[in-house]
Amino acid sequence: MGFILYAPLSRLFMKFLPAVALCLSLLSASGFGVDAEQPLSFVKDVAPILTKATCNSASCHAKAGVGQRGFRLSVLGFETEEDYEHIVKEGRGRRVFPAAPEQSLLLLKAANIVPHGGGKRLDPKSEDYKIMLRWISQGMPYRLEGEATLVSLEVQPPRGLLPVKTQQQLKVVAHYSDGGTRDVTHTALYEANDKGMAEVTEGGLIKVLDLPGSVAVMVRYQTLSSVCNVSVPLGAPVKSLPPAKNFIHSHPTAWRKRGI
Repeated sequence: MGFILYAPLSRLFMKFLPAVALCLSLLSASGFGVDAEQPLSFVKDVAPILTKATCNSASCHAKAGVGQRGFRLSVLGFETEEDYEHIVKEGRGRRVFPAAPEQSLLLLKAANIVPHGGGKRLDPKSEDYKIMLRWISQGMPYRLEGEATLVSLEVQPPRGLLPVKTQQQLKVVAHYSDGGTRDVTHTALYEANDKGMAEVTEGGLIKVLDLPGSVAVMVRYQTLSSVCNVSVPLGAPVKSLPPAKNFIHSHPTAWRKRGI
């Protein structure tokens, strides 16, 4: 059963419609909505999200030779051109649908709206989901004209001295060929080389456990990687050190800090 819009009400609605549309556009422009004007690219914006969501891991769509259920991606997104071809040009256009981006199979599967063997990889309310939605609505560009390339990856701090059972938040900065930078802490991947000494969250928070020693946290973003080296002191007081006999003993302050 439909609603009947009487003539006086319809005239009133049409009178205020332009003002309502203007208010909505101002809200979007002022940052209350998703910025639909910023152009996005597959290489710089979408590929890192797929890697973070483990879509291109060896246990998922980067499975050797065949991928998963007819959809194949390169391991950790190292072959972005091939990945772009598989996403945009294969599957008879079902994976991405610019006319109705939210109906793209790429998003429906990742959000587990359509049953997905890998489960829910993206929350429809998350910023990553919104970025992919906007990229599809913008026509799925591979690269933007004059787009800068990734040249180096910086981890802050590059090293640290952390007592047992403490934490340290890392910050990861990508440097580009045009001199620009981007904070990629959210989309970088983290892994400690000794999980008995430290754990790292998906957001880059190092959690030191109760074992002293040295642990390295590898940070990956797209094709680059870097390391944060963490020393965990024993905690025992050191009042004096023996005389230095070679270059190994030439930095007593550093040894004392580590409780050695």
